[in-house]
Amino acid sequence: MTEELKVKFGRVRDLMAKEDLDAVILGRVHNFYWITGGKGDMVDRSTGDAAAKIMITKDKAYAICNSSEMYRVFDEELTDGTFELIGFKWHEDEAEVVKQYVDLSRVGSDQGCYGTRNIEALINPLRYVLTPAEEARMAEIGPVAAQILEDSVRDIMPGETEMQAAGRCAGRLVAAGFAVPVMLVASDERLLKYRHPLPTDKKIEKCAMIAICAQKYGLTISISRIVSFGPLSDEIKAKYEALLKIDSTYILNTLPGVEAREVLAKGYAAYDAAGYEADYHLHHQGGALGYFCRDYCTTPRHTDVVMEHQGFSWNPTIAGVKLEDTYVIKADTQDIVSYTGTWVYRDVTIDGKTIKRPDILIKEV
Repeated sequence: MTEELKVKFGRVRDLMAKEDLDAVILGRVHNFYWITGGKGDMVDRSTGDAAAKIMITKDKAYAICNSSEMYRVFDEELTDGTFELIGFKWHEDEAEVVKQYVDLSRVGSDQGCYGTRNIEALINPLRYVLTPAEEARMAEIGPVAAQILEDSVRDIMPGETEMQAAGRCAGRLVAAGFAVPVMLVASDERLLKYRHPLPTDKKIEKCAMIAICAQKYGLTISISRIVSFGPLSDEIKAKYEALLKIDSTYILNTLPGVEAREVLAKGYAAYDAAGYEADYHLHHQGGALGYFCRDYCTTPRHTDVVMEHQGFSWNPTIAGVKLEDTYVIKADTQDIVSYTGTWVYRDVTIDGKTIKRPDILIKEV
C-alpha cells in the first residue's frame, strides 16, 4: 500500500470512529478516484457513480465489483493488492452479497446504497487537503491541460464554428487521457451576453473564448483563455484591466487559515472599486476544487477555511471577458499549476505583490 493510501484510509477510519461506524462505502466516481490514488472507474458518465465501489473497514479495504467489471478493474486499475475483491454476478442482489461482510446498519456511504447511512457531506472534506502524491499529479497534468487549451485557442480561425473549436480542444484533451466535464466556447456577442456559454454552430468572427474543466487521475484543472482577431476595443481593454486586478486580488488573498468568504469579500470590493459591481452578481466567483470541478462555489454564507495543500480556482467575469486558472495553496503562496509560460502574460501588482496573469491573445488574420 502506498503512503498516499495510508493517509487516506486513516482519514476515513478517523471518520468511522467519530461516527461509530464499522465501514464506509465509496461509490461516487470522484471518491473512487480519490480513495484509489487516481485509478479510474467510470463507465457511464451520466450517473456520477463508479462502476465499482470501495469499502473501507477497520482493518481491510475491499472493491465491490460485479462480473461485468471485476476482471478489468483488477487487471487494469487495482493491481497492487491493496484491495480485496467482493465479487458477484451482475444479476445477483448486491446488497445481499455485501451483507456477508458487514452489518449494513453500521455502515456509512456517499450514496446511501443498500440502505446505508448517507454521510456524503462528512466524506467530502476528507478530500480537500491534497497529499504530496496528489500535488505531484496536479503539477503534472496542469501544464499539459493548459498547453492543449492554449494551443486550441491559438488555432481558432474566423469562419469556423464554436462547435468546431470545442471539438478540436476536446479531442486533444481526450487523446492526452483527460475527461472533459466542462467545455465552454463563446464568440463575439455571445461572449458579451453569457457567463456559461455552451458551444453552438455560430461562426466565430472577431473574438472567442474557450473555458474548460479537464480531469485526469480524477483531479480537475480549470482554465479560460481568450483570443481576439485584431485590436481590442476600448471597452474590452477597460474591462480586462479591471478583471486583471479582481482576479489577482482573489488569488493573492487565498491563503491558509482565511475563510473563503473573506477572500470573496475582497474580490467584491475590487469589482466595486473598478466600477463593475453589477457583474459580480451575474456569475459565481469559483472556489475550492479537486476531484469535483468545484468542491464548493464560495458564497458570503460559507464558513469553509482555506487549507494549505488545497486546490482552488477563482473565475471572475465582466461581460465579454473572463479569467481562470488552477492553483494549489501553499504556506504563503499560490502555486499556479495551469501556468505554461508560453501564453501572453501581464504582471499585475496588488498590495505590493506581483503575479503573472494571462492576457488576451491578439491574433492578426
